[in-house]
Amino acid sequence: SAPRLPGGGVSPAARVFESATTTTTLIAAGAAWKYLDDGSNQGSSWRGVSYNDSAWQAGPAPLGYGDGDEATVVSYGPSASAKYITTYFRQEFQVADPKTFTSLLLKLVRDDGAVVFLNGQEMVRSNMPEGAINNQTLAAGSVGESAFLSYNIPTSALRVGRNVIAVEVHQSSIDSSDISFDLSLEGQQITGMPVPLNAAVQIKTRAKNGDTW
Repeated sequence: SAPRLPGGGVSPAARVFESATTTTTLIAAGAAWKYLDDGSNQGSSWRGVSYNDSAWQAGPAPLGYGDGDEATVVSYGPSASAKYITTYFRQEFQVADPKTFTSLLLKLVRDDGAVVFLNGQEMVRSNMPEGAINNQTLAAGSVGESAFLSYNIPTSALRVGRNVIAVEVHQSSIDSSDISFDLSLEGQQITGMPVPLNAAVQIKTRAKNGDTW
């Protein structure tokens, strides 16, 4: 029934619904990550949700070596003058209803460069060259990055249930002195929507133009 009275006021029988937007932390800074630090070329399958990373090691961020502030120290290989160029990281999180998210903010610490994937789709390329990359691709330049860089990423990449963030961090040279990685992901989420529509329905709405409904 119409929620407005003939004169335009709200009917005392009408129900008023209000939604709210809250910030949801999907991945916290300092979270534990799966990582692979053996210098191998993982191709592209490791970016996907179905990839089996059970053999990877795990440890909390920040991950890296060379700076002395790492929560988890990763390996650069057997030679300090010919270090592994690429280290791989994976993290998963759960989403009950992707449609409730209006925006996603990803914050990244990378030294030197990184490419970030969400459910297999590239979301962020930071200090990396354009085009195809592999485990031997060098970062675009050397940076001493310890601050978080912020990126807005599309909510359309989310899926119901298990979601996976996959990150490859690249060195700018084989004798680079350090590597650093940390990441957080927050979403703006609509809550308090109390009218579920579980079937095809027709909804009538009215708008006010000046004093006329």
